Amino acid sequence: MKQTLLDLFQQSVIMQGTLSLLVIGLWGYMVVTGQEVPAELSALVTLVVGFFFGSKLSLVRANTGGS
Repeated sequence: MKQTLLDLFQQSVIMQGTLSLLVIGLWGYMVVTGQEVPAELSALVTLVVGFFFGSKLSLVRANTGGS
């Protein structure tokens, strides 16, 4: 099934992906450039990654009828 841009926005796939990339990109930039990464940012990265992939797992389970 081909999804339109509007469908993706309704499922907030684009927004989730964009925010995830921004947060992870900022964290990665700070690590690579040797800057001190605040504990809050590291916690946020963990939260974002967990939520992003957790929501994708839920979507896959809903589409495949899995438990």
